[in-house]
Amino acid sequence: MFQKIVDKRNYIILLIIIILVIWVVWSLFFYKKSPYIETFNYYGEKITFKVYDTVNHNKLTREINNIFQKYEGVNNLFGKINESEKTLLEYGKILYYKTNGYVDITSGELLRKLKNGEDFQFKSMIEKLDTEDGVLKEKFNFNFDNVIGSYATNEVLNYFKQNDIKKYIVSENGDISAGEYYDSGNFKVSINKPNSNGILEVVYLENKSMASRYNTNKFEAYMVNPKTSKKESKYDGVIVISSDNLTANMLVNSLFLMDIDEGKKMALDYSSEAMWIDGNEIVKTDGFDKYLKNN
Repeated sequence: MFQKIVDKRNYIILLIIIILVIWVVWSLFFYKKSPYIETFNYYGEKITFKVYDTVNHNKLTREINNIFQKYEGVNNLFGKINESEKTLLEYGKILYYKTNGYVDITSGELLRKLKNGEDFQFKSMIEKLDTEDGVLKEKFNFNFDNVIGSYATNEVLNYFKQNDIKKYIVSENGDISAGEYYDSGNFKVSINKPNSNGILEVVYLENKSMASRYNTNKFEAYMVNPKTSKKESKYDGVIVISSDNLTANMLVNSLFLMDIDEGKKMALDYSSEAMWIDGNEIVKTDGFDKYLKNN
């Protein structure tokens, strides 16, 4: 009787060992080969994450949704605001000064008027943007259209950093943020020809971000210049490569409205590279070519 109990126990132990071996083999050879891929629709944008590190897919989706949901409806902020919204407003003020007024989150009324084909002489309200005891002192017509997608995406990327997620590539409405490559090499990202699906250049990215703006027939918020109160599009396209997505987004939205010499200086100030496309003419900062596939 005792021997039967021992034999049964051995069979159970053997079965557990076999299950553990199968689980380890599956984890090593199958689980890691299945990247996390998910697209989120927020702020009128499509934001796609592709993660090559081993992650809990359901948990990561919940965490990303929680971050994005914090900033829905930010263009209508008024009265009592939470800490996340307060931090966003502070970032908006910083952007205004960093870009010398080319990005102004208080330009919501200007954006609305120009969309309706109306003239409007805009005067910035950024100096009046303040809170007291967590309450906005005045009501503002906000324009976060050029800001909110990259800001929330950057918060997700900070979550990645805190949780040791290193191998990823993110597309935020066409802007790209690349972490470490999942194999040997770099992520390959195409720069399209303006108003075409054709490829102009292919760049290598790793631990870098690339933002692009194109002159299209569609009215885009980045075409509105708060400094002149007009819709402007000096170029067919502008591309910026920076160390992080917030810097790339800030620069590309500003450079699209600036003269090239002013834009080159600003790109240099932020250790970034830029390309301007104007018809058949292409102008690049000195270090842009180091990211190109053929170099």
